[in-house]
Amino acid sequence: MELRIKKTNFLNLLRWSQGIVERKSTMLILSNLLIDVASQKIKITATDLEVVLSAEGEVEGKGSGRWVVSARHLYELVREAPQEEIRLSTGEGLGLNLTSGKAEFRIVGMKPDDFPQLPSISSKDEIKVDADDLSEMIENTAYAVSTDETRYNLNGLYFVGLQEKEGQNLLRVVATDGHRLSYSERGIDKKWKLGKGLLIPRKGVQELKKLLAEGSGELTVALDDKGICFHRGPVMLLVRLIEAEYPAYEQVIPKGTDRVVSVGRELVMGALKRASILASAEGRGVRLDFSSNLLKIFSSNPEMGETREEIPVDYKGQKFEVAFNPRYLVDVLAVLEDEKVVLELKDEVSPCVIRSEFDRGFLALVMPMRV
Repeated sequence: MELRIKKTNFLNLLRWSQGIVERKSTMLILSNLLIDVASQKIKITATDLEVVLSAEGEVEGKGSGRWVVSARHLYELVREAPQEEIRLSTGEGLGLNLTSGKAEFRIVGMKPDDFPQLPSISSKDEIKVDADDLSEMIENTAYAVSTDETRYNLNGLYFVGLQEKEGQNLLRVVATDGHRLSYSERGIDKKWKLGKGLLIPRKGVQELKKLLAEGSGELTVALDDKGICFHRGPVMLLVRLIEAEYPAYEQVIPKGTDRVVSVGRELVMGALKRASILASAEGRGVRLDFSSNLLKIFSSNPEMGETREEIPVDYKGQKFEVAFNPRYLVDVLAVLEDEKVVLELKDEVSPCVIRSEFDRGFLALVMPMRV
C-alpha cells in the first residue's frame, strides 16, 4: 500500500488538530492523532476528551489503514518535507512511513484501538448558522469569560434562547467573570432548542473562533444536552458542554439609570490606556470625574507618578466620580466599532452599563472598584 497526498493539503488538515492535542496530559495517547484512510479519503482526528476535531481530505493511490501517531512530530515533518508530494505507507509495527523526494521518515505509532472512544450528538436536527453573525457575538463577549478554574460555571460562553415581543427568536451569547459581563444577541432559526441554555467551555470557544475565521458563509450546527457539533466544509468540531448552572446574570443589570454619558469611543479608550500605565500597581484602578460636558481621568501611583487627562463628553447632569479597572473598560471599547458609545451610570458603587449606538443587541457591564 502506498498513498500520495500534496504537502499543502496535508498541512492544511494537520493544522486544525494542533490546538486540540494535549501536550502535557498524563494520557500519552491524547498527544496523538488518529489517521483513517479508506476509499481515497483521509480523515485526521484529535481530541482532549472535551473537544473533538476531525478534518477530511483526499489521497491518491489504493489501500486503507489506521494509524495513531504524534500530532506534533507528524506536523513538523510534513511542514519541513522537501517536495510537494508526500507518500504514506505502513511502517514497521504500528508506525507510519513518509517519503518526500529523497527524504524518508518513520514515525512510531500506537494502537488505533486505544484511541479514545469519540462522543457523538444524539439529535439528527441540523441548523444553518451565519458565520459572520456567530463570529460577531463571540468576539463581543469572549473577553469576559472567566479564567478562574475554581469558578467552573463561568469558564465558558453561555448560549440561551429568547423571544422578542414581535415573536422573533433570538440567540443571546453571554460571558461574565464576576467583575464584568457582556452579551450579544441576533435573530435565529426557530429550530434552535436551547432549553435553559448551554455552556460552551473556553477551549471549545477558541477552536470555534478558528472555524469562523475561515470567512463568510454558513455553518451547520447540531446539539443535544451533552454537546454541540459544528460542521464547516471538511471540518467537524464537537464540544462537550459544561454541566453546571449559569448564574442569574440578568439580576446584576441595573433596571434604570440616573446618568447617561455619550463619549467618543477612541478618545476615551486612548485616555484609559494612557492612565493605566501609571495606575496603582495594587488596584490598577483609574478615577473618572464627570461634570457638565467634561470627563477627567486620573491615575496615581506613589512610586511611579500620576496622570491627568480631560476629554469632552455629552453629559448634562450633576458632578460625580467613580473608579474602574481600566483594562475592563478598554476590553469592551475594543470590540465595538461605534464612533460614540453610551455609558449608563447610577452611583459610585453601581455597575457601568455600556451600549452601542448601532448594535441594539449588545450590552456590557463593568463593576466599579475602590481606589
